[in-house]
Amino acid sequence: MNQKLNVVLMACRQAVPDPLRLSNPLGQAGLNVRVIHEPCSSKVEVFQMLRTLASDADLLWIVGCPEPACQLVEGSFRMAKRVGHARDYLKEIGLEPERLGMTQLPAGNQEALAALAKEILERARRLGPNPARVSTKVEKEQP
Repeated sequence: MNQKLNVVLMACRQAVPDPLRLSNPLGQAGLNVRVIHEPCSSKVEVFQMLRTLASDADLLWIVGCPEPACQLVEGSFRMAKRVGHARDYLKEIGLEPERLGMTQLPAGNQEALAALAKEILERARRLGPNPARVSTKVEKEQP
């Protein structure tokens, strides 16, 4: 594979306080990784997920904290509901709903973080480039 796959992680600050622990192993494995820290995973809207997949990412992963640990009480529940809606839209337009992943991760659990990195890497490689992603390369007009 010549082209690096783009993975965007939208992560709750409580669940992933140190995003480098997740992005570094993925970057070392050959993926382009961008982490967007969110105050809570419930703050990510469906339109943001779809826009990110259309413009930026081959794979998008939302990381929240477990429901009992969520500081906003229902944040993880709301995140799961929104991810479900976004996956339904992806199916409707003919894209793999697996391009949108979701995990509830206890803060500070290094084993869970390593397992998540492995799962993201395997899924990104299995799915390959996103056919719906718009190229970010701007071509100059030739006179």
